[in-house]
Amino acid sequence: MNVSAGTQQNPSLNCFGGSPAPPPVSEGFQRLIAMPEPAREGFWGLLEPVLREPGDLGHQDRLSGFCHQFELPEAPVLEAIQACDTLLHQAAAFDLDRDGFGQDLTALSGLFPQGLDPLLDQYDTMRSELRARLVKETLADHGKVLLGLDWRVDNVVSSDRGIGLEGTVVLLTLRYREGDRVDRVTLQLTPDSLAELKRFTGRIQG
Repeated sequence: MNVSAGTQQNPSLNCFGGSPAPPPVSEGFQRLIAMPEPAREGFWGLLEPVLREPGDLGHQDRLSGFCHQFELPEAPVLEAIQACDTLLHQAAAFDLDRDGFGQDLTALSGLFPQGLDPLLDQYDTMRSELRARLVKETLADHGKVLLGLDWRVDNVVSSDRGIGLEGTVVLLTLRYREGDRVDRVTLQLTPDSLAELKRFTGRIQG
């Protein structure tokens, strides 16, 4: 895959605060421009899962399938994914509107604007999602942030403390993020604890 000449060298970009993009970003974007048109048209389908679920183990399978379909080597396609991922995250961090982001992509594309469409068409939707994630990541930098939960209801019938016991317990496993670490903790809720939690959520929602 040859990178075409003709783009402006080291253009200043809004999404980097008026500074040029790092070489891996500008070079990776050229990998996208150099792809055959069918591959460029299908590129968003490869990039979107990376943006939405960065830790998804299926990314490698999707990359291999994409490269097999369009007869492309994996390394430059991966460079294009990483470059576009960075550009979109930077644009979201600076809260650029579509026009501002489009100016950056035009500067990077130079005489070859065909690299713009896969990113610009979905930018507004993706910006909102990425900025919502930035809020969570900001919170996680300074403490634990709840990501989700799993639950199960059990009955306590006996233990070393007594037999013939009758009690219902809810096992509530909280998945949380703290900094770059994702972990979980399991709590046991009695009916009284569950009622207290319900009263709390009712007050917040009300």
